[in-house]
Amino acid sequence: MSLACLRRGLAHYGLSILLQLVGASWAQVLPDSVDASRIELQLEDQAESAPEGLDWTQTADILGELARHPVDLNRASDAQLLQVPGMTPQLLRALRAHQARYGPLLSLYELQAIPGFTEQAFRFMQPYITVRPATELDFGEGPTQWPTFSQVREATRFTWIQRVQRNWQARWDGQSWQPETLRRALGDPYRYYTRLWLQATPYLSAALIAEKDPYEPFQWRPDQRYYGYDFISGHIAVGQLGSLRRLIIGDYILQVGQGLVFARGLGFGKGGDPILTLKQPSYGLVPYTSVNEFQFWRGGAAVLRFSPEWELTAMVSRRWQDGTPAQAIQDTTEDAEVVVQTLLSSGLHRTPSELARRQNLRHDAAGGILTWRKRWHNAGVTLLHQRFDPPLNLSGRQPYRYYGFIGEENLLASGFWDFTAGNLNLFGEAALSRSGGKALTASVIAPLHTTLDIALQVRHFDPNFHSLYGYTFAERPFAVQNEQGLYLGVRLRPSPRWEVTAFHDLYAFPWYRYRANSPTQGHESLFQVSYTIRRRLHLYARLRHETKPYNLSSAFATGEYLYRLIPHTRSYVRLHGVYELGPTWRYQSRIEISHYQRETRTYGYLLYQDIRWQPNFFYSLSVRWVVYRIESYDARIYTYEAMPPTTFFIPGYYGEGQRVYALLRVRIGRHWTVWLRGGQNLFRLPGERLYRRATEGLLQVRYQG
Repeated sequence: MSLACLRRGLAHYGLSILLQLVGASWAQVLPDSVDASRIELQLEDQAESAPEGLDWTQTADILGELARHPVDLNRASDAQLLQVPGMTPQLLRALRAHQARYGPLLSLYELQAIPGFTEQAFRFMQPYITVRPATELDFGEGPTQWPTFSQVREATRFTWIQRVQRNWQARWDGQSWQPETLRRALGDPYRYYTRLWLQATPYLSAALIAEKDPYEPFQWRPDQRYYGYDFISGHIAVGQLGSLRRLIIGDYILQVGQGLVFARGLGFGKGGDPILTLKQPSYGLVPYTSVNEFQFWRGGAAVLRFSPEWELTAMVSRRWQDGTPAQAIQDTTEDAEVVVQTLLSSGLHRTPSELARRQNLRHDAAGGILTWRKRWHNAGVTLLHQRFDPPLNLSGRQPYRYYGFIGEENLLASGFWDFTAGNLNLFGEAALSRSGGKALTASVIAPLHTTLDIALQVRHFDPNFHSLYGYTFAERPFAVQNEQGLYLGVRLRPSPRWEVTAFHDLYAFPWYRYRANSPTQGHESLFQVSYTIRRRLHLYARLRHETKPYNLSSAFATGEYLYRLIPHTRSYVRLHGVYELGPTWRYQSRIEISHYQRETRTYGYLLYQDIRWQPNFFYSLSVRWVVYRIESYDARIYTYEAMPPTTFFIPGYYGEGQRVYALLRVRIGRHWTVWLRGGQNLFRLPGERLYRRATEGLLQVRYQG
């Protein structure tokens, strides 16, 4: 060994030891201390455009599995590393260049010596990555081989979760109150959730998940596919069996490309991170573990790897979905044909009318995905065939429904790409549906300097493009149809403590849309400044503004026979701060002001104080107090609230009132954890004189062993 190599090795080792000492104060991460603030903020940003009550458990489960089984930076493949939140092809290439020059990483904190791995990026990735001693021969995941019995047994873990929730609403005089729509509800007001999950990651997964929403009945009617709980989901999945990378029987999802064909509700849209959220996560074939009743496949799917570069995914599915049946008469000489005119996604079956719309549509699907991967590059093609019985007729007399899907079959095909050239990461997807409608989304992320990142996206979705399972980065991410857009995002880090982010999105709708009887254009902008001191203090100020035309409201259009568009303007100003006093206390405060204008102006404000106390691994307590006054539903403000695993709550506040809630977590022994949550909201809606009181309670028990 030469003297130069010896000096380089000693310097490399000394730098690693120094980084370990600097990061020692971060090494003790308590269970509730994982820096999830960026994910929480993204969920808040998506709440307005997502269906009401959307459950984000699938995303949480994927991130939770990564946290429980961190990716080894020395041994993981490039594809595995790219699934780590915050990891980009540019960062991966810098990591591989560092390893090629200095050898395997000796410490996790050595990342901070690699160009591009800023303190913010490191903090975000830290829960999902690890470093174990390795040699250069250990790089990568190695040849495919069958797992041994001892490997499966060592990785096996069983989880049982049982949760019960109840909400109470009362009038000002203390009498119970419930909406008129629930007067004919058939079930009790409790929400029940059960999960049984056997895991041996990444070799085996078997789960059974059941949920009953409030006021849904417990009943056993196999002829109506009703088995006690209203919704039941399950799967058996095996993986890492030589060339068979994964096989799933039961419920699953496919997240591929940029979500034009295979996706549903797993990505994030426009929000506080204008760079990373532009790119939809590509998790591929994943077992379904959420309780959203409209966004998964049910049947079988498999992933076969033919070579280190080529991979084929095949899927078949048969599902019964909610829909509104109707009689469609083709002409005066033919009998009426039954069609489904509305696809329902709420999953609520509380009253006889809601039960009548339950699982009226049989949806069969088959498709495949051919993928090529080489290091941080990948490309592929997708094909999906769908059949509906009875046929769908989603069009209508309203102008915005003119291009709604009609027929009993749909065919979708697409090509997707993700390449890195120099500092540029170019990715996107182009798709075509059977109707002839086309869709395109193309993006580029470019670190122009160590302190400056930019992102650019163009998108074009024809009005007659039909993808019922699409979800992509757009103004309307769940409706991949009738939209054009140009997006620019910027992130500037003038110093390690300061970060400035901004985006501007110009979009247009070439055909009519709901509440807009004309082609329209709009724009949305965000500007945010963040200040961080290690993990102790984080502050940010945000300004968000959007303008989008809508029809003049009927109350202001008396005597008018033509629709007239007026701009609807919405603005938000937010100041948010998080302060951590050691590993025990965390304080979080926010003030947000909203402004909404159409025919009239409405304003609102919301303030909250959040305190989390966690003295050790066995106890934690989160308490929040909220004060708000918001003059209209259109000026509503969303906030993420702490909940136990497998459930989410992101309420949209409007009206006037105060809210308080507390979440207590108690760990009993090695295997048992109990969550208790209670909250109360004293409020009155706009236009009301008297206050109401809404109270909720939750109990969740988890066994994990």
